[in-house]
Amino acid sequence: MAIRNVGLFCILLAACFAASAADGEDAVRQTLQAYEQAWSRHDAHAVAGFYFEPAMRVSKAGPVVRPTRADQENFFDGYLRGMVGRGYDRSEWESLEVRLLDAQTALASGIAVRYRADGSILERVAVTYSLCSTDQGWKIFLSATHATDSALHFR
Repeated sequence: MAIRNVGLFCILLAACFAASAADGEDAVRQTLQAYEQAWSRHDAHAVAGFYFEPAMRVSKAGPVVRPTRADQENFFDGYLRGMVGRGYDRSEWESLEVRLLDAQTALASGIAVRYRADGSILERVAVTYSLCSTDQGWKIFLSATHATDSALHFR
């Protein structure tokens, strides 16, 4: 009887963790959907609000640490103005995969499609994020832009 109860407890515990992981992954997806919406509004202040302090960005030029959200906002203000100057209007996820590493840490990787106002594709870019759960929700602490064929797939 005790073995049966332990087995039942293990099954229930696993089911609770799976449900909790799915809820956490959904919360990360929702965060990154809202992040893309901020990009589409060309709102550097809102975009910066999705970042942890400090946060690191890795690109072909190498890693850059931005200690504060004000630093992030300053960067994204210039970056978004440059994108708009190239014809950027809005973006959305073509694909987005999320994996919780634990209750406080997640990885997300996907392909964002950036569109012009006429609906044509300006570019497709792959990005991978490391996020942490905070009192203010999920925040990006590491971002890397890379080739679309190297977007991560977790399942």
